[in-house]
Amino acid sequence: MPWIIDRYEEGFAILEDSETREILEISRKEMPKGAREGHVLKIENGQYCLDLDETARRKQMILEKFSKLKFKKK
Repeated sequence: MPWIIDRYEEGFAILEDSETREILEISRKEMPKGAREGHVLKIENGQYCLDLDETARRKQMILEKFSKLKFKKK
């Protein structure tokens, strides 16, 4: 199940399960290098890893939705 980095608070990362909307709070120390808000994480061998392909796919999907809203005829 993919996790999305929602935000950082103090020494923790707040993750959201993209399917169930479950919220998880983990130590920043467990996060992979370069992980930022909005990035998608997957778990491999018991560790969180960046899923850059899924992050790019979701970003493109959001941009397309925004574009449709922005240029929607009234």
